Order: sequence, then C-alpha cells, then structure tokens
Amino acid sequence: MRPTDFAAQLNVSLANGWGIVRTITDLCMKMPEGKYVLIKDPNKSVIRLYAVPMTAFTTEDEDAEGYEGDEPESAA
Repeated sequence: MRPTDFAAQLNVSLANGWGIVRTITDLCMKMPEGKYVLIKDPNKSVIRLYAVPMTAFTTEDEDAEGYEGDEPESAA
C-alpha cells in the first residue's frame, strides 16, 4: 500500500502523517535505551508508550539461538 493511499484511508494529509511519525520518533529517541511497546487505545485518541523488560516477547528458543559466526549454508 502506498503512503498516499494509507493517508487517504485515515483521513489525514500525508504531511500530517509524517509529522505524527516524527513526533513519536522524537519521543522514543529521548527515552533511555531499552525495549518499549507502543499501544493505541482503541476507544480513545490516546497512544501510550510502555517500557517492558528486555526479555519480553522472546522465547527460550530465540534466547538459545545465537550467532555462531558461521555463514549459513545455501542450498544450491
């Protein structure tokens, strides 16, 4: 989907949409390094930014898998 089509569906101008992205990005850049979740309240025009633990949303399999330094073998 093109940005202009998406902006039309949301009934916002393209410049206003990028302004919203810029504002959220600036807010996130001011926060300390960590892991965050951005959530929009479905019943209100409110967006909340929550700090979560660094281990949130990871499984034990993902934690155990690490980069071994070997190139993955390609199936040629």
